[in-house]
Amino acid sequence: MTTIAGSLEVMLVSGKPIEVQSKLEVEWFEETRNTYQLETKFTEATDLRDLDRLLVLELMVFRWTQWLAKGKQYDGDLTDDEQLRRNIKEYSDQINKIKESMGLNKKARDASAADGNFQQWIDDIKRRAKLFGVHRVRQSTEAIVLMKEIFAVTDTFYRADAEERQKFGYKTEADVVKWIQEQIRPRFNELDEYFLEHDQQYWAKDM
Repeated sequence: MTTIAGSLEVMLVSGKPIEVQSKLEVEWFEETRNTYQLETKFTEATDLRDLDRLLVLELMVFRWTQWLAKGKQYDGDLTDDEQLRRNIKEYSDQINKIKESMGLNKKARDASAADGNFQQWIDDIKRRAKLFGVHRVRQSTEAIVLMKEIFAVTDTFYRADAEERQKFGYKTEADVVKWIQEQIRPRFNELDEYFLEHDQQYWAKDM
């Protein structure tokens, strides 16, 4: 927003300035314009001009609605309520036509959402399948590593005598089992726990 010689100025989507008549209009216009820009992907010059036209029409309806609600204009002059109602109806009809032509009305949004939701569903399935596949590969790799560690420890245990087992740290078979329970199992389970916490937890919300 800029202020020029007492007037208030805002920027259209196309980058051109227009004057508005109150700070409330500035707030409404900038919020509405920003919302359109966030929710739409228009880049063609003709689309931007149509969006500018839509914003101007909606601004006028907003202004007249404010006047009608107060029974007077911003400068204090009394309003012609019947004329305002006619103006609002005429501009609202134009607004609806522009929104329909640009695919901004509810019907177009619902149709787009239906197509988009189905495609999103397919994309989600592919993404989740890929993540789960990666998870399984990691599990398999870790399982092989852990099994080799178990084989190494058990082979060493059975080849060693009592003195060697003492140095090795596993004096009895119970010590070997305890090591598997306390060291090997948690390392294997850690993969599942990470997967459930960081990936799969978001899937449950959609089930």
